[in-house]
Amino acid sequence: MMIDGIELPDDFERIDPYYTPFVLNKQFAGSGALLVEMAQQQAGEPITLNSGDFWINKSVVDALLAHAKQGLASFQITLPDETSHSVMWDYNAPVTAQPLRRETYPTPASKMVNVQLKFIKL
Repeated sequence: MMIDGIELPDDFERIDPYYTPFVLNKQFAGSGALLVEMAQQQAGEPITLNSGDFWINKSVVDALLAHAKQGLASFQITLPDETSHSVMWDYNAPVTAQPLRRETYPTPASKMVNVQLKFIKL
């Protein structure tokens, strides 16, 4: 798997593969009638990848965080199924991770689990 030149193991699982590209806005009129607007989204499909119990070196997580901090408008990712997507980071929490075990002074070789990467497909 590749994220804009950063190689990752193929152990990531997409946790939101079922996507409905419709948005719905509903409100009530002054008369009490329900007003519903529905439209098909042109972009914005979420892509969330999770490593689960598979560990990744802290140095790779740090590289992903540095990439997210660049504020890029778009870049390419290639998923384990070999599909390529033009995406941007979902800046509400682009990269999260937990240490495999507690370390007072983690090193770049420290192991991280439950690494979650959030993107928005353009």
